[in-house]
Amino acid sequence: MCDLSGLSHDLLAHHGPQQWPFPAGTAPGGGQPRLYGTHQFPTPSGKARFLADQPFGLAEPPCEQFPLVLTVGRYLGHWHTMTRTAHVARVNKQHPEALLEVHPTDAVEHGLIDGAFAEVSSRRGSINAKVAITDRIRPGTVFLPMHWGASQINACEANRLMHEQACAHSKQPELKAAAVRVRPLA
Repeated sequence: MCDLSGLSHDLLAHHGPQQWPFPAGTAPGGGQPRLYGTHQFPTPSGKARFLADQPFGLAEPPCEQFPLVLTVGRYLGHWHTMTRTAHVARVNKQHPEALLEVHPTDAVEHGLIDGAFAEVSSRRGSINAKVAITDRIRPGTVFLPMHWGASQINACEANRLMHEQACAHSKQPELKAAAVRVRPLA
């Protein structure tokens, strides 16, 4: 249904954005009709199927070795890896760098200082981030924005710390919670 196999960088460079789905063999500008425009879904009944499962809980809950939950998200003005928003002065002024948001209680417990750097480690690796102590986050949880990937000047690749667990039904990766430990850097 969401076939994009006919798209290429060359096609987009020469013909601009295309309507998807865009399977191989589709002519430029001739994308498929919008999905679900007829209010029919690809099920035998033509109706959408909703699942009402109970939440599964964290795929990787905190433990003694990794006592905090890292949640990864976005800053309001930035988008994904900042390929465009990094060029907007107002947005960069508002969020010039990735900050590790930590609740004051956790900052004391882990020896973290506002404005200093900390190492954030998960079972998959470690990254360094500047600490921002704030009561806007719950105790036991730390936050990092996902925007500062390897292509950014101040890389802080938060997604490198995340696991690969996904929903058994939708196959959507969890990507928003992983067990971590945090320690101050000298």
